[in-house]
Amino acid sequence: MTFAAQFRYTHDMVRNLGRIELARGVIKLLPLPPDQAVFLRHRARFRSMMSSTAIEGNTLTDQESLRAIVRPDASQADMQQERRNYWRAMEWIEKQSDAGRPVSEDFIRELHCLIDVRGVGRRGRTSSYRTTECPIVDSSTGLIDYAPPKPRDVPHLMSSLMEWLRSAPAADLPVPIRAGLLAHRFVSIHPFNDGNGRTARALATSELWLGGCDMRGFLSLEEFYAGDRARYYRSLQMGLPVDYYQGRQDPDHTVWLEYFVSMMAEAADLLRRTAEGMNLPRGGITTPWEALNRQQQQLLNRVLMRLLSDEPEPNRIKPAEVSDWYGVSGNTAREWLRAWVNAGFIEPTTPGAERFRAYRLVPSWWTLVEEAARTTRDSTSIRVG
Repeated sequence: MTFAAQFRYTHDMVRNLGRIELARGVIKLLPLPPDQAVFLRHRARFRSMMSSTAIEGNTLTDQESLRAIVRPDASQADMQQERRNYWRAMEWIEKQSDAGRPVSEDFIRELHCLIDVRGVGRRGRTSSYRTTECPIVDSSTGLIDYAPPKPRDVPHLMSSLMEWLRSAPAADLPVPIRAGLLAHRFVSIHPFNDGNGRTARALATSELWLGGCDMRGFLSLEEFYAGDRARYYRSLQMGLPVDYYQGRQDPDHTVWLEYFVSMMAEAADLLRRTAEGMNLPRGGITTPWEALNRQQQQLLNRVLMRLLSDEPEPNRIKPAEVSDWYGVSGNTAREWLRAWVNAGFIEPTTPGAERFRAYRLVPSWWTLVEEAARTTRDSTSIRVG
């Protein structure tokens, strides 16, 4: 049987959808100083990573998390790798959104593989659905909080969910409603042994981005979930029985959607007010951040994280690092670096050498990153509840 989303619009839901649309329109058109745009993009990605993993119990500090991303090593603990995985997943989502790639089963398997990969060495590209039972147990009481569907039902349930997502009724829904339904149904199916919560939250982001609700990459929902985890979990449960087969097969999603849309409206409102406060006459940097391609924008964020983590030589970029960051071959990394040199974005650290072994941002872009770092250090800390 194909999944058919059940819910009703409430006054609060409609009002919050209006708040989201207002914020989206303002943020889309608002001109911002480039250093502030870099800061907002970095803050959103960093808060998403910190908060989504904190919901699952990750307790690394900001600085420990920065170091896990900019200075990975083979001995990284699970919490370090978890944070690094989520950052990579956010970058991957940006890439898929730019390509206009819709969410599908293959998409979800690739996303989960990025989020839940463990250990070092050669990695697969996709995850497999679970083949065993995986009840969610309360660690303090030992009682089962949720008993997901049986493994044999997972493939059909996922196929049914994707069929719904591609349907005309789903396409007609407001993007936040569709994203919320996708995330909740996915986590109810619980198709993998681990990492379902992080993947569900990332899936909501993916659908929002693809549907034009990316807010220029400045929006982070995860920090609002993490701000009140009890309410987040209570809204996910919707007061339903523990067993999937006793009322969760075809539930009314209104309770969850009221929560999801209200959190997005709160996040969008805060972002709108923040952006409006930055849209003041100011001198200084006029570098065209918005004209950069996605890889260049992500490179600025990487250099910014190095600077924030007090990494030695934060503005030293090696071809092997570019290859690792973007998951491309060494030849492709060198081609990108040559193109960025020709575009005046980076320059060799040793001009005139026969072979360039390292590069750096040109002074105008390096100054922008320094400005963004100052703003980041002056801003409030990450909200993780």
